[in-house]
Amino acid sequence: MSVLPWNLIICERCGQPVISVLPANVSCAACQRRSPVYEKARSPLHYAFPVDAALKALKFHRQLVYAPAFASLLLPVLNAEFPDCDALVPVPLYRWRHIKRGFNQASEICRELVNQTGLPVIENAYRTRSTKTQSGLTSAMRRKNLRGAFAIRGKLRARCPLVIDDVITTGATCEQLAVALLEAGADKVGVLTVARSSRLI
Repeated sequence: MSVLPWNLIICERCGQPVISVLPANVSCAACQRRSPVYEKARSPLHYAFPVDAALKALKFHRQLVYAPAFASLLLPVLNAEFPDCDALVPVPLYRWRHIKRGFNQASEICRELVNQTGLPVIENAYRTRSTKTQSGLTSAMRRKNLRGAFAIRGKLRARCPLVIDDVITTGATCEQLAVALLEAGADKVGVLTVARSSRLI
């Protein structure tokens, strides 16, 4: 476990790695420029070897054996950082991408968390349209690409949902899903991912 790239020195709001510990109640420069709509985001690991290789194996090579391991890393963070969470929301894939891939890696991780927590899963969040792959896009382009890309079908049965995904880069995907959840009636939204991509490493 000690060889894993732990994400320990972070902005308390967005979870982005920072060079040094920030004073209490002080966010990183990015959050000061543009505060996210979600309450806070956490990722226990950096998106670096061997975590990046394992996440790619899960996501692109259907190595579902990694899902329980990742869930076990998320569980203590969930309990410590999101004690009022009342539902889990795996980031949904667009339906054609889901059909092509055959599974949703966020849902696989969620399934393991449900087994450990008993929390319900929000099943009525969906992508309204297909979007370009986020890889290679700037932060502004990612936000534009995903604007309005998520919606909630019917009633949202949660006040403090927690978005679950494999990796967060700029936060654009989680931001837009959080917008949809808040518009559907959530009081606040948290974000929990396995890893955080960062320019610092």
